[in-house]
Parts: sequence; C-alpha cells; structure tokens
Amino acid sequence: MKILLIILLASLQMSTAQGQGLKHVAIVASYEQGHICGEPQDIGVIEGLAHMDWSEMGNLKIHRFYMDSKRKNTSKVAQKAVALEILSVIEKSQIQIVITLDDNAFREVGLPLVGKEGISVVFSGLNGQPENYNKLVNCIDSRAKPGHNVTGIYEKLYVVKSLQVMLNSIQGLRGNKVIGITDYSPTGNAITRQFELEMAKESVDVKWELHRVKNWAEYKELISKINLDSTVKAIYPVALSLKVSDEITYTAPEIFKWTVEHSKKPEMALNYFFSQIGLFGGAAVDFKSMGFAVGQKAAAILNGAVAGELSIDDAPDYAIVFNHKRAQKLGINIPVALLTAAHKVYK
Repeated sequence: MKILLIILLASLQMSTAQGQGLKHVAIVASYEQGHICGEPQDIGVIEGLAHMDWSEMGNLKIHRFYMDSKRKNTSKVAQKAVALEILSVIEKSQIQIVITLDDNAFREVGLPLVGKEGISVVFSGLNGQPENYNKLVNCIDSRAKPGHNVTGIYEKLYVVKSLQVMLNSIQGLRGNKVIGITDYSPTGNAITRQFELEMAKESVDVKWELHRVKNWAEYKELISKINLDSTVKAIYPVALSLKVSDEITYTAPEIFKWTVEHSKKPEMALNYFFSQIGLFGGAAVDFKSMGFAVGQKAAAILNGAVAGELSIDDAPDYAIVFNHKRAQKLGINIPVALLTAAHKVYK
C-alpha cells in the first residue's frame, strides 16, 4: 500500500508553472495497469478527449490510478483500502473529473465522490445496473438525466447480436446449446444479470444455459464436461477472476490461455481484445469505442457542460471479430462473406 501511495503522490507532483492553465482528469481503473479490459478503455478515453481538443501534450494532465482488484486486491476490504488511498490523493489535488473504468472503481471511488463540489464523475464499462448503484448512494435520477455530478457509459453486452453472428459462422449451432460461464465476483454477478436482461428482450434460435463457477478448479471441471457434451456447440466464457489458491488468482490472460489450449468448443468473446488473445470471436463489445464516448463526455464537462445533464448511454458500438487461428484449430470454416464483414480478423 505504501509503495502504491508513493506512486500516486508522485504522479501529482508538478511545479506551479507546469500546472498553470492545465485541467486535471483522473482515470481510476478497477484492474492493474495494462489489463485487457482497462487498457483499451483508457486509450479510447484519451482519444475521445483529444477529438475535442483536450490533449495530454497541451492543456490536460491525466492522473492514473490502478486498484488491481482482480489479481491482488480481490477482497472487499482490500478494495476499500486502496480506494481510500486514491480518494485521499484526489481530495488533495486539482482534479476536476474522475473517470472510473469498470464497476469496482465506480463503486469504491466514484460513489464516495457523489455530490462532491468541484468534481464530476464519469463512469465507463459499468456492468451493474445504474439503478442498483442508486440504491447504495443517491447518484442517478434517471439514465436520460442522471442529475447530481455523475454520468457515463453502460456496458451493453450485445449478447443476442453475438449469438446471431455465431449462428452464421458455426454450422450446426442452430437449436443447440451455448453455455455462458460467469464467476461470483461483483463483476460476475453484474454480468450474470446483464445476460438475464438481454436474453429476455430478444429471442435467438439457440438453447442458452448459464453456468457459474466459484474457483479455478470448478472452471476446469466445467470445461471438461462441456467438451464431452455433443449438444453444446459454443461457450461464452466470462469468468474473469478465479482463485487458484489463497495466494493466487487467475484473471483473463491465464484463464483464456488455458481455455484455448483445452476447450474443444468455439468461444464467444465479450471484448474485442479477448479475441486478440485467442478466443474464437463473435460480436464483441468495442472497449476502445466505449472509452472514446466517455472521453467525449469528459471533454464536454471540461467545456462547461454539467455531468448530471449528460445522459447515461449504452456502449455505442460492437465489433464483429474473429480469431482465424482459433477457427482453424477447431476445424471451423467461417463463411467468406462474414469474414469480409468483420471489423477485425486476427490471424
């Protein structure tokens, strides 16, 4: 904790001359630096700000904080402790906008800043329902007009759209099973609820089942069982934090590396970048695009808009993406028309 605090404090040190005329924005990531969910959002935020003439090279100072809540600070106690350190630094700084990436950062850092004079909170990649967070802290009057000092982008998963893409790319999927896999972390609980809500709104010609796992051993056992089930034609793995032991927790890179080595079923990718590291693909949330939309909201606030007057929007776009190497390993020939229509094909 001490090392983290030293890093955070150092990031805020600058001379009066350097700081004069700068606007200060904090990006608080739920995960560690370089995380496959956080990094693309961060890149998108910076591009969204720059698109409206707010640049790190000129009129903007970005302060970055990493909660490391999936790998190291996995308990609620540890997350609250690191959040308190971040909040302490923010309160002593000139930061005017706090951008939170994913749910843990919004819950532990964003919510305590609700109503804080001089600070606006813009969330990105929220999986939990905004209305449920309002039950914890009165922060959101409605998605159309959130009020208070909060706005942001909700991470719509586009599950049905992804299933439709899979139907067009995998022979024999229609009428058969697709297994969704989530964990019991707060993010896992939120994604589980998102699956329920999105699947209830639209129908698609597959038999959708959701399975939940408590740890790494259960995940491996489930994949082994699925491999033997001929009625399962695809999986949607979004168990993103699994304890191996009291000391070790696996996150997306370790989980998905093992999955593509041992699973015999094509995987739907929640995130554009999950396909990049090996999952089969589908219609994935474009995290960079989501971050870009957040950056534009932050820029609007810097230009004088009131956060609470800016609507909470769904993630604005999805990307059709495939990992061709994974398809070849599974013996799947993706139709040429679909490959041509894809935003990205990793080879």
